Amino acid sequence: MNDNIKRIIESIVPFLVIGVAVSLLIGLFIMFSYVLVWGLFIGGLLWVATLIKNALFPPPKVKQDTPQGRIIEHKDQD
Repeated sequence: MNDNIKRIIESIVPFLVIGVAVSLLIGLFIMFSYVLVWGLFIGGLLWVATLIKNALFPPPKVKQDTPQGRIIEHKDQD
């Protein structure tokens, strides 16, 4: 009887390890999904808030002036 129990325990251990690994992978996938959903939700809220802010308070237009300054030319001597 003792040998039968020992043989059953030895044969069930790999299945237990595989079961724990599969449940861990499923749990990690669910946690990643929650993080992904919350990230999309918060990112969408920030995007909508930025759209509303830009619609109500448009950013000032930057006037493009011609560049002012000096151009120094020189001859390269080899």
